[in-house]
Amino acid sequence: MLDSDPFLYFSDLLVLMVVVVPLYYVAPWAWFRQLLLGLTGVYLTFLIAPRLLAFYVLFWLLVYVLQHAARLFRDRRFSWLWTTLLIGLALAPMLTWKLFADWSVPEFNIQFNALVDWLNPWVGSIDRVRSLILPIGLSFATFRAVDQLIKVRLEIVEPLSPLRQFSFAFFPSVLVIGPVIEYTEIESGLATKPRWDPQDTLAGILTVALGAIKVFGIAYVLRGSQGVFGTSTSDGSPLEYWLELAMYAWYFYFNFSGFSDMAIGSARILGYRLAPNFNNPYLKTNPQDFWNSWHMSLTRFAQRNVFVPMGGMRARTQYLAIVATMMVIALWHDVSFSLLIFGAYHSAGLIGHRWWIARHPVPADRPLVRRVGANVLFFAFYLLSLPLLSLELSSLLDFYGRLLW
Repeated sequence: MLDSDPFLYFSDLLVLMVVVVPLYYVAPWAWFRQLLLGLTGVYLTFLIAPRLLAFYVLFWLLVYVLQHAARLFRDRRFSWLWTTLLIGLALAPMLTWKLFADWSVPEFNIQFNALVDWLNPWVGSIDRVRSLILPIGLSFATFRAVDQLIKVRLEIVEPLSPLRQFSFAFFPSVLVIGPVIEYTEIESGLATKPRWDPQDTLAGILTVALGAIKVFGIAYVLRGSQGVFGTSTSDGSPLEYWLELAMYAWYFYFNFSGFSDMAIGSARILGYRLAPNFNNPYLKTNPQDFWNSWHMSLTRFAQRNVFVPMGGMRARTQYLAIVATMMVIALWHDVSFSLLIFGAYHSAGLIGHRWWIARHPVPADRPLVRRVGANVLFFAFYLLSLPLLSLELSSLLDFYGRLLW
């Protein structure tokens, strides 16, 4: 989502935390800590590009207004219609980017550079030397915003004050690559004076170090596997393509989970215990366990805001809820026919698994050989969906053909 490596962002964050962390723990005022968190995120966003900061200031100002509208209309007639409209407004920037990327990305850069230049020509000159960027982190920010609006609408949380909105919007650990945190995950930390816990600091440092090892010690070695989708001619055997696809799957996992660990670890240093985002997904034996272990913050968002409201806990509507949930997860990545197929493919896997185990319950003492066999079969099922994340519809048949002959 960004021309530069997300590690540069975390490098800046970790250096900045040498100053931020002592101030955060020493400050006796909640307002100061909230301001400090927000300003840290603002500064790091500014380093990427001032125009990106200008965009996010306007985006979160919109969300701040929408949350008050959500409270205002929640007891009115047709409140569900008003809520849908408010959520649609929060989704609009992300949908515009995904549906009209060729137009929206250049316009985003041109218009927000012009805004920055109008506000301050000196900052505008800094912004002009930044590379053309996509709206980095917008998908994560959008789902955080939508979750906030829904929680306010359901009276789970009160509308955020300006400072709390600021600290949640620019919470520094999650701006670039998630996870999709809930406001309730950081709410208590914003309100109470933190006590420095050396165990939190040590756990945070170790989690960041583990993430760096995943990204630079493992994913870096496997990075060449990305070329599996770029080969234009069939110059390898099916076995070679399967092996390359499996290597790419591990690259994808270690790279993504590594950066998630760095985000979660940096938050832990500040005393915030964010929920984990991955839990050994490739060791699972069925689609349900996989999706409960892969990009868990996104799955949790979709479960509470799509699956449950659509009747996923009821027998008559559970399958429709599964399809809707997987489509949200799929189209969160991008809006394309390939991703629609991705959502349908995994919906079929989840529905088929749920139907099967309802009639053939899996024994708790299943032999090791059967568990390993189930894991291998599911991993192959998962591998077949990876091309849908990376290739255009016109290239899919050619790629799948290479896996067969």
